[in-house]
Amino acid sequence: MSIRMTLTEAPPDIPLELAAVAGREFGERLRRLGVDLGSRLVRSGEGVAAPSVRIQLLGPEAGAMREIVLDGEMAARVMVHLDDDRKLPLPELQTGEEGHVEGLVSDTVAAQTLMRLGLQENDRIRMTRKLPPMRFATMVHEHGRTARAGLSEGQAAMILGRFDEAEPAASRQFAMARGKSAFFVDEVLGDSQMVSSLTNLGVLSGSRLILREVLPSQQVSLAGHASIRLVTQEGLTLLLHPHDAEKMTVIVCGQSA
Repeated sequence: MSIRMTLTEAPPDIPLELAAVAGREFGERLRRLGVDLGSRLVRSGEGVAAPSVRIQLLGPEAGAMREIVLDGEMAARVMVHLDDDRKLPLPELQTGEEGHVEGLVSDTVAAQTLMRLGLQENDRIRMTRKLPPMRFATMVHEHGRTARAGLSEGQAAMILGRFDEAEPAASRQFAMARGKSAFFVDEVLGDSQMVSSLTNLGVLSGSRLILREVLPSQQVSLAGHASIRLVTQEGLTLLLHPHDAEKMTVIVCGQSA
């Protein structure tokens, strides 16, 4: 009898078969990438700490944000079909490589966040560069209170606002902030944990931020947060957030049903 387990529980480096996917939208996104029930795949034994990236949004469909920053977890959820016909997770692109978004390996909240940043399926993009771990030393002004905060690049990428009150609302990321200039917060993206962590720092709609300096940050890879590398029988490589990998049920190939 076959033993079912989540992808996070599955043994590494041996053939697996996808038996079930929790969540209709997540399952549909996997199918559009060619990963369906019965697909054969292998997971790597080591987690992948994907780097943050800066990318350009190309084409007439790009909105106000022509260049955006994505932290490693968000970038890993974007599959890109390159112009030379390779398909790779976004963090594995090299500087200057171009292609279109083949699909999003993500839950609904993450997909909505990416879309809010102007990134969705079939959009053309160019890799600007991979980013080192950074910490944004910031002054937070909120309702008459002033405090200091050290924001990660992932947090800074989730803060939308304006450098000038005359600019369109939520048209810039704080990750693109200029030193010593005011940044007016209009919106905070991400899941409830991200929104809560920023709110606790005083970063919410209506607050004003001033970037003091950008400092190097020591990268700490936590096993529970590193992406899971998955390779299909057809050679497609995916980087899955552990939260998404938990939704995939697999069996070891060769076990009787």
